Amino acid sequence: WPNVVSSNDTKFWESEWNKHGTCSEQTLNQVQYFEISHEMWNSFNITDILKNASIVPHPTQTWKYSDIVSAIQSKTQRTPLLRCKTDPAHPNANTQLLHEVVFCYGYNAIKQIDCNRTAGCK
Repeated sequence: WPNVVSSNDTKFWESEWNKHGTCSEQTLNQVQYFEISHEMWNSFNITDILKNASIVPHPTQTWKYSDIVSAIQSKTQRTPLLRCKTDPAHPNANTQLLHEVVFCYGYNAIKQIDCNRTAGCK
């Protein structure tokens, strides 16, 4: 998959392997890791899941953490991990932007599991 931050896909893939893939290297080699990761990414379209729950980008409408998690849980049957960032347009407000949705899998990368941690979203 492409790096949306810069044009260097290879560096991006290397950093993703070093950050996430090495924990599964006893089960998966690098090619298998990325093939399975891509299949996982394709298995759930987060944009469609949220859109079907009427959760779409909006300049004034906000959503609760629980609303976003519930919409995703209803389609995946699992609890995702949400990563948020402070809204740069309102750094002093208590407003956050959804930055990333993470699905958790067992080490063998076969079974999706509930994510059991949070990442700073309110």
